[in-house]
Amino acid sequence: MKKKIGTVLDEGLVLKAKKVALTKRQTFSQILEDALRNYLTEIEQREKDKKVALTTKGAMKVSKRVLKQIMEEEGVYDT
Repeated sequence: MKKKIGTVLDEGLVLKAKKVALTKRQTFSQILEDALRNYLTEIEQREKDKKVALTTKGAMKVSKRVLKQIMEEEGVYDT
């Protein structure tokens, strides 16, 4: 369900968004909705990442032998 809202935005920002809407053949509302959805998804992902970082902080106790084996595994340095 869609809900109509009213807000005040920077005029330059509105003009840029309207230009993008025209070039993509979308409505201004679609551009705003997509932008808000992407922003909220990014915020949610950052929160998840933060939780993972907090629960996994600290050093792992690994022997030199095991560390050497891991570092010698194929693909460790591939990006």
